[in-house]
Amino acid sequence: MKNRHAIHMTLSSMLCLAVLLAGCCINFGCVMLGKYERTVELSAPLSSGSTFVAKTHNGSITIHGADVTECRLTATIVTRAANDEEAEELSDQVEVTLVPSGDRLTAKIDQPTRLINKSVSVSYDILIPNERNLELTSHNGAVHINDIIGRINATTHNGKMNAENISGSTVLTTHNGHVTCKDISGDSTLHTHNGGVDVVYSETAPSVCNVSIVTHNGGIDFASPPDFSAHVDASTHNGSVHTDLPITVKGKVSKSKLTGTIGTGEGKLHLETHNGSIKIR
Repeated sequence: MKNRHAIHMTLSSMLCLAVLLAGCCINFGCVMLGKYERTVELSAPLSSGSTFVAKTHNGSITIHGADVTECRLTATIVTRAANDEEAEELSDQVEVTLVPSGDRLTAKIDQPTRLINKSVSVSYDILIPNERNLELTSHNGAVHINDIIGRINATTHNGKMNAENISGSTVLTTHNGHVTCKDISGDSTLHTHNGGVDVVYSETAPSVCNVSIVTHNGGIDFASPPDFSAHVDASTHNGSVHTDLPITVKGKVSKSKLTGTIGTGEGKLHLETHNGSIKIR
């Protein structure tokens, strides 16, 4: 009798647990089976010396610079809900616009703020005049930038960051993602927490620049501009520092820390990681 009672209690407990888990899925978004996707195409003038601003929470941002006089934006809107019909209804409530204000043009998203068992992502693919400044923000999404001359400030939390053929002051920040820069010129500040950083300066870049590259979990590979001149401070905790460039070393020589001068030391090169090796070339 005791055994049958115990079995009955166990089956009852399992049934209650199944009901509870089903309720959790309903309440916390396990049943977003519906999906709806649409694109929006917009354009607006973008004057010389102006700044383009784009913000999204869930979605990537891709910027292409070209010899054009206006901003041409394609937004891909993806909505999810319990079924396709609800996902489409949610999509109808999402609006993307280009809003000019002074010397700034902003890609703006208007969407419902309280979403239960629903989600919205908006990704941008944007063509702009190549001599413009950028302010880009995402939370869950990658950022890609190419062929831009100007000040760049781009941030995401979960996503990789790529920049190619850019010139000017560049700030790229992510928390979880790899940072890659190729054929760049000018000052650069590149930060991530979980991911490596690879940087290749252009063969036509000036020899003097200020560079700060910081990660926690990942290696750093830095290829300098020609005739590079900088004060160098490179350090790691679990890894080593290696240089192919001649450096006048200051202080104690260590495989995990390097302080010294390349050339006449006019610029600054700060490289820092906790878990990973550093290469300067």
